[in-house]
Amino acid sequence: MAEIMNHESIRDVDRILIIMRKLTCCLGCAALVITAAPALRAEDPFARGPDMLIAEMTQPAELLGLSLIPSGEFAMGDSLDGDKDSLLHKVIVSAFYLQRKEVTKVQWDEVRAWGLKHGYSDLMDGTGRVADHPVRVVSWYDALKWCNARSEKDGLTPCYYMDVAQRVVYRTGEKDLADTMVKWAADGYRLPTEAEWEMAARGGLIGKRFPWGDTISHDQSSFYNSGNEAYQSGSVGYNSVEEPYTSATGSFAPNGYGLYDMAGNVSEWCWDWYAKYPPDQQTNPRGPESGSDRVVRGGSWASKAAHCRVAYRYHCIPGSYADVGLRPVRGPVPSMNPRANQ
Repeated sequence: MAEIMNHESIRDVDRILIIMRKLTCCLGCAALVITAAPALRAEDPFARGPDMLIAEMTQPAELLGLSLIPSGEFAMGDSLDGDKDSLLHKVIVSAFYLQRKEVTKVQWDEVRAWGLKHGYSDLMDGTGRVADHPVRVVSWYDALKWCNARSEKDGLTPCYYMDVAQRVVYRTGEKDLADTMVKWAADGYRLPTEAEWEMAARGGLIGKRFPWGDTISHDQSSFYNSGNEAYQSGSVGYNSVEEPYTSATGSFAPNGYGLYDMAGNVSEWCWDWYAKYPPDQQTNPRGPESGSDRVVRGGSWASKAAHCRVAYRYHCIPGSYADVGLRPVRGPVPSMNPRANQ
């Protein structure tokens, strides 16, 4: 099974735990390491190196369920399969946390119920096949408001505001927010930028079609297998016999960053307005200042294999759709140096 560590991985984790116990004796948080160890052993190490494992083990409890996506440069887009909308270019992205699984119907409902009592009067109900399947039929506007509601519910600073001064929290209505209305340094939840999403989806792999490699099957993703593309295999059609053909979140193996369903199941809203990529290198790009469509990424249960590629770009008006959901980000990432966070 993919989620059972091999002996070499276990030895690596044991070495890391020994190091962390020695370090935390000085920091006074050995209990955190002991608590984190069983959870670490229970999961696939996702090919993460010691720095990634240590960072995740020392993250606060409220960040559990999120994966640390490290900062760095990556090649965004690709030149595969004749796709002319995904111009290959270099992007530098700062570190951030991304929810490992897509937002489920039950998670959406919990936050929405809180929001309706605290000023989020028009949050959409959304829908989902069952409680542990991804929520869908939620607009881009409601995705932003839901992220704000979750932030406030958890005692965090909201990211989205109605004004450039960032004083009025975005809780109701349909407003096309500008970058200046986003508190990017807040510790609350928000949608990923398109660059953040693609870097995370790649899972550390370079030049691959999908989060795990160059081919796709129903053993790896919920998608529509048309049978007409050379890089798909297995049964033709959908994963399930019941529409909508979603799967429970986390049903398939994670990518290199421990993220599930980055290809298929439901597509996911991103922050950016849609436009052609700039040809030069970008650092933390957030898309154009205006537009008509927002970016949607990842493909869905209704998508053929080509539309589930990590570089493939959808763009939709910010409405609600039967196969679009969300997965929130948290950031910025605290420094591993305790003095740097004081």
